[in-house]
Amino acid sequence: MSLSDSRHVQFNNNSVNLRSARVTSLLLRLLSLPGLLSTLAAFPLARADEIAAFNTTIQPYLQQYCIECHNQQQAKGELNLARFQNPQDIISNFRRWQAVIEFVEGGEMPPAESRQPSLEESRDLVNAVRTILISEARKNAGAPGLVLPRRLTNTEYDLSVQQLTGIDIRPTHDFPPDPAAGEGFNNTGEALSMSPSLVKKYLAAAQRVSDHLVLRTTGLSFAPFPVTSWNDRRTLAEDSVIRFYQQHKVHLPGYIEAAWRYRTAAADQSGLTPPQFAQANKLSPHYFQRLHTFLSSLAQQPGCPPDFLQAWEGIPAVSPAAPAPPELAAFIRLVERWQRDLHGPEGQLIKPNAGNWPIGHLADRARIAAHRNKYSGDHFRPTAFLRTSPVTPAQQPSGPEELSLWIRIQPAFASAGSPVIIRNPVFSKHDQLPRNADEAAKHEVQSLRAVLQSAVTPELTTLPFGQNIAGEAPEDSFILAGTALIRIPLSSELRTTLAGKRLLLTAELSGPAADQNPMLVQCEISTSEPDSNSAQLLASAAASAVQQLQPFAAAFCNVFPNRFFYVDSGRGLSAGFHLVEGFFRDDRPLVELVLTDAEQTELDTLWSELDFITESTETLFRGFVWFERSEREVLHDPRFDFLRSEDPELIQPAMLERFEKLYLDKLGIKRRDDTLEAEQPDERYRIVHGFFTAVRQGLLRQSTLMDVAAEQGLQDLLQLAEKAWRHPLTQPQQEALTGLYQRLRNEGQKPEQALRGVLTGILMSPEFSYLYFPANAGQQPEPLSGWSLASRLSFFLWSSLPDEHLLEAARDGSLTTDTQLRQQLQRMLADPRIDSFAREFFGQWLRFRDFPERDPIDAAAFTWYDAELRLAMAEEPVRVFTQLLQRDRPLTELLNGDTTMLNERLARHYGGILEQRFQQARSAHAQQAVTGSGAAAPADVQTWLPVEGLREAGRGGIFGMAVVLAKNSAGDRTSPVKRGFWSVHHLLGQHFPPPPADVPELPKSEAGSDRTIRELLVAHVAAPQCAMCHRHFDSLGLALEGFDATGRARTHDLAGRPIDNTAVLPDGSTAAGIPGLADYVAAKRRDDFLETLCRRFLGYALGRSVQLSDQPLLDDMKTALEQNNFRPTVLFEKVILSPQFRLRGQD
Repeated sequence: MSLSDSRHVQFNNNSVNLRSARVTSLLLRLLSLPGLLSTLAAFPLARADEIAAFNTTIQPYLQQYCIECHNQQQAKGELNLARFQNPQDIISNFRRWQAVIEFVEGGEMPPAESRQPSLEESRDLVNAVRTILISEARKNAGAPGLVLPRRLTNTEYDLSVQQLTGIDIRPTHDFPPDPAAGEGFNNTGEALSMSPSLVKKYLAAAQRVSDHLVLRTTGLSFAPFPVTSWNDRRTLAEDSVIRFYQQHKVHLPGYIEAAWRYRTAAADQSGLTPPQFAQANKLSPHYFQRLHTFLSSLAQQPGCPPDFLQAWEGIPAVSPAAPAPPELAAFIRLVERWQRDLHGPEGQLIKPNAGNWPIGHLADRARIAAHRNKYSGDHFRPTAFLRTSPVTPAQQPSGPEELSLWIRIQPAFASAGSPVIIRNPVFSKHDQLPRNADEAAKHEVQSLRAVLQSAVTPELTTLPFGQNIAGEAPEDSFILAGTALIRIPLSSELRTTLAGKRLLLTAELSGPAADQNPMLVQCEISTSEPDSNSAQLLASAAASAVQQLQPFAAAFCNVFPNRFFYVDSGRGLSAGFHLVEGFFRDDRPLVELVLTDAEQTELDTLWSELDFITESTETLFRGFVWFERSEREVLHDPRFDFLRSEDPELIQPAMLERFEKLYLDKLGIKRRDDTLEAEQPDERYRIVHGFFTAVRQGLLRQSTLMDVAAEQGLQDLLQLAEKAWRHPLTQPQQEALTGLYQRLRNEGQKPEQALRGVLTGILMSPEFSYLYFPANAGQQPEPLSGWSLASRLSFFLWSSLPDEHLLEAARDGSLTTDTQLRQQLQRMLADPRIDSFAREFFGQWLRFRDFPERDPIDAAAFTWYDAELRLAMAEEPVRVFTQLLQRDRPLTELLNGDTTMLNERLARHYGGILEQRFQQARSAHAQQAVTGSGAAAPADVQTWLPVEGLREAGRGGIFGMAVVLAKNSAGDRTSPVKRGFWSVHHLLGQHFPPPPADVPELPKSEAGSDRTIRELLVAHVAAPQCAMCHRHFDSLGLALEGFDATGRARTHDLAGRPIDNTAVLPDGSTAAGIPGLADYVAAKRRDDFLETLCRRFLGYALGRSVQLSDQPLLDDMKTALEQNNFRPTVLFEKVILSPQFRLRGQD
């Protein structure tokens, strides 16, 4: 019944005398408010008629029927009614008196054993009290009340930091939980106090956030992890470059297949240009065009080997849906082999050894990088060393596995064949040829000829050992010509003899160099004929066949580089020094052949950021000095004693020049007079002088960029301060922040360190960490400023800072208008951040917010219950309520809604029809993503989808959510008491006194009991003092018995007994399961639900306890809901447009 309802109260004689004085007094004690209420409003003196009513009606009633038990000496339930001496006392304690008149008119006070008033006396008391309260409520209706300054809640702090930085840092993870006050929420000034220990935590949190600050060339940024060491900097910047490389990686087989399919499509008149075709297939248009041009013009390419052209043109056309033919795979293998043979070995790019001279290594890396898509033929050699894998013994008793030694030669590059000498092939337990007789004996070396001889194999007579061979051991060597494949089966006996040995040999081209056509040679031990693509190349650069190949080889290498970029699997973008940190950029083919201009600019920027963030030049140079002093002999000279890697002056120009001159002198390079020029510049001088020149240029570039970045970073930080503090900076505030930055710089801190210090100060300031509204200097309430309204709105709806839209509306003054407030409300409700309201308001009101941290489930009793399920259970109501808010669905759907939100894990937990419908929804969602009929993303295990059919599954509204059922259980068993109390007290707002201390507990497990929970509960509440309360809520909990302690549907309890989920409700009606309970609450307890919702909602929105002057607004909120199909938008509008929300009263 609302306070404004002044109709006469009708009493039912049958409802009188139902409670004892002890129960009633305990109830009133539960309903009492802290003494803080007396300070929340300055109530005026009572009117004369109110005083008369108090003296003639209220006080006599109390003296005759109440004071006997509730006086100063006895004060049962800590309620002393003797202290109420005038109407003002009633007004100051309106919460107590609202409860008193509710129980008087309900016949539960005075208790049965006390003297009983007449119906007229009780009616007069209720009307007199209600008249006083109504008068006072109307008199001060809309008063903003006292909203104390408060610190941000842990959630608000975390979300605000996330909004400022773009990173989910959660710096309050080790803070104590926020206490609740007011209407049961943690966003009130009464609850959120500050202590010295908490100040320390706030400082640590601010510093944690500052550790994420990174100064880039463009100004301020934040890293996804703390950046407190050089390795952190490297990881941050290097990962960005590597991620770019991986996103633009060229998968050659895919490109070649695309070129072949385009050739087929072109024959079908597809009409797409090569770049358009590439774009449609998510390939690089730039590279695909180059590849297409090369392959389509092979016939006109000078020097193109006929076999290569035939291999490409011989790939047959197939339909688009058909798989690629084997000819395509053969051509791809051919391309990959030619890549290897024409480019040659790459060389060692990472040299982690003390003998690796950093300057020389950088020069080697530069040379290798410059030739990735260039052909030279310098690597061609007419000889090659080959070795096989070790011989394995035959497996017994299953029989010997067929194993053979294979030796193959064939012409390379489709040229004519040349004779190949297989020089002194031997079996050895080592992987290198013996250098002398001792090593031969140690390695148990046996010549191939001797092995074949001893085994009496037919291959001995077919291999031309010793024929036309000159040089060492000709009798053990032989010549093969043209195309040859030799297979030598290895018998079990031979495998036993040769177990653990490899075949080692040297192959070389025979005849004059000019006549030596390139050949491929291969030797392997395997069970089947090896793929010829693993063969090694024998070639002479002077051979005429190689000279003729050059035009084609150059074109081929420019399209098929040996790498498009280099990233080491272990050391990333490292230059590959020993004990020296440095980077080397090796991506020329990617830049030249693949990337667009915009992509090249992006990559250049990423490398620039890598160099800047890691101070790569200075880091490299200091590491170089340390390495040279400790690992090499160059600086072991008294002339270099002035050099120290840690010396701040090391990177100064004068020091650099002095160092380079001495370094050149030490290397024996003669300089012109006292300059850095060499008298006779050679390659060594060029790479040394080039190294020092690059260091100078890099240091200058770093210094120039740092000056610009530091200035921009400070400006960015001032802008961040405005966002964090939720208003424009005043001149003194701006000067204080810039002054702090300068002081830190003057103390020797680098720009980034100083900026971190300033950020710590910004976050420690009450302007950020506290929510307060500037004091009102006048006597009357005054409107909040646009800036204060922006903060109040954003923390109410998003639990975070105002965004730029809100700040702009505050800046131009429009936010204080009704129209703009409504527009901002609609925008904010549609924003994904509204899920914070769903989590914070509904989660605290309905007590599921802390479920992930305070989960009561006994995991040992439910082995399938895990962290993934726990998080999904906690997330379900947040998703449901967010959808309800954003779609403006009736709030009564909380009670009996038929739709929920599920992900795969929770759907499996619910099972049955809900799991089936989730799978159907998931399939439809995936199909929608495939066909492009909507904005749906591909479904995965974390996808949440709406699922209908709760009532069919025996669930409905919030009653059927697993998190509510589990939160109100008792370990491994259900708890009808907890579930029923939650339903009546938290959801419907009915209050009860705490249970007596000596109440016996129910068994912890139902499995070991010989009675059901229902039977145990009947005995448990048999005492009248227990039944008085339990009759209000136990039955509601019993209706939920069809679900176990984890919220999973069940038909039997843990002892195997059938479940009975029928219940006789407080009004005498019967409900079966959750659908019946939900219908009862929606139909017969809806007013209780709406009144509780409105009171909780207003208390959360204002961040304070609801006070007497709020009652007209609460009545208005409830009426508006009833008249507008219970839409949440109506509730939000009523509150944000109310004087309570928009005004600032006196402190």
